[in-house]
Amino acid sequence: MARPRPQRHRIPFGRHSTHFAGIQNSLALVLYEVKAIPALSRTILWVSCRLNRSGTIDSPVFVGWVEDIQAIRIRVQKGYLFAPIDIRFGDTHPSKLYSDCLNAAPGQLVPRKWTSKPESPGSQEIGKNFYDETHRRSVPIKIKGCSVGTLNAAFQGNPAAEDMNIEKILFHWAQKKSGLVDYIEQNLDYSPKR
Repeated sequence: MARPRPQRHRIPFGRHSTHFAGIQNSLALVLYEVKAIPALSRTILWVSCRLNRSGTIDSPVFVGWVEDIQAIRIRVQKGYLFAPIDIRFGDTHPSKLYSDCLNAAPGQLVPRKWTSKPESPGSQEIGKNFYDETHRRSVPIKIKGCSVGTLNAAFQGNPAAEDMNIEKILFHWAQKKSGLVDYIEQNLDYSPKR
């Protein structure tokens, strides 16, 4: 007789939960891999993850954000003592970038360059304000062909020269059998976009 499948936890989940730790541990590895790209000419600041709220199609929830040590120094020197994960965890602010990423063609990296005007009304623009972020790379997290969230990496300076390497890392973690995809698939009610 087959063992019953464990029940998946709904999104959002608690900040001090094993689910938070599971996501954060994967994000730390993504950050490490991007930072290890040989001759990376731009500063990687952070990586983050947003997932669809359970039972919805396009309702993002911040579930993880890992900063590089240089980014922490920049943030603190600018007077921002609280890490973005402390401010944004569980945040459900919709964004154009999130929607664009979920609707991206398979294998398409979604680049973003900060401009003087906010991309989405009401955006806190934490990346730009806390770290002087100038560019972001985002990919949809896909499970069984369905977009369920986004994996994002932020930079000071345009990392276009390394986009092939960045893309390879982000797509591996967001769309292949990786620790992040496996954790989401096995433990969370990720309500895939149809």
